[in-house]
Amino acid sequence: MQESSAFRAERFLKSYPPKAAQLIVTIYGDIVEPRGGVLWMGNLISLCSGFGVNESLVRTAVSRLVSKGQLSGERDGRRSFYALTEEARNEYHLAADLFFGPSDSDCDWIISVSSVPAEQDKLLRAGFVNLGGNVFIAADRHDRPLNDVSFRSSAEDPNSKSFRTLLRSSFKLDELSDEYMEFTKRYQPMDAVLEKTLSDQEALLCRLALVHDYRAIRFRDPRLPPGALPVDWPGHDAHRLFAVLYAGLSEAADNFIGQHLMNQAGLLGATPAPIKSRLETISKRI
Repeated sequence: MQESSAFRAERFLKSYPPKAAQLIVTIYGDIVEPRGGVLWMGNLISLCSGFGVNESLVRTAVSRLVSKGQLSGERDGRRSFYALTEEARNEYHLAADLFFGPSDSDCDWIISVSSVPAEQDKLLRAGFVNLGGNVFIAADRHDRPLNDVSFRSSAEDPNSKSFRTLLRSSFKLDELSDEYMEFTKRYQPMDAVLEKTLSDQEALLCRLALVHDYRAIRFRDPRLPPGALPVDWPGHDAHRLFAVLYAGLSEAADNFIGQHLMNQAGLLGATPAPIKSRLETISKRI
């Protein structure tokens, strides 16, 4: 990767260099999954080098992802290719809905009761919070797990001060608010970058940086009903900024992908149907 590209991308990364495994997950989610799930190892090494992650770290991280069942390796002559496993592709597809799907709509709540530690951990990983004892609550999104003692419910007075105070404290909304404001502060200057001449390579690195940081926050967002969020919720500005920047970088970034990145069959498609659908959906949030 060119030095100018690495320097430009560095400005928009939260941690530099990022952890290799997390960066690889970002690359596969943004670039590879919607293009069949397979990438040449040489391309992966080059992309990671743009963020200061060296070849040794990349190979070690890939080996760990293989051990965890997220990647599988194949050889074609002297070249190695790594493919997402079917299970990983399903997970990436669900994650993509968080980044590129429609904005969160209003919804009711799910209340689950569990005294089993493993089940409690599963609920917490899926966006539930503990209200005390064995009672857990989450916004009623389609991907929430349901146990044997789950109830769908609505708030009797969703605008009451006590209810909103409970949500703010239980879901740690103040911390999440700070993260969204920091994201917007960090990436707002990228608007000015879009107005300048970016190489296709620089555009791809900047887009990866954008997705990498947004992903880290979005996965922690409990996706509460918009009506239950505080007034002037900074997440709204962050979501819109992500959409604007992602759309603005994509033409050049996808050009680079179509001309330089490959799987066993040859170059990856620049804008296959899943990419066109992603861009159409995200443009509705601008």
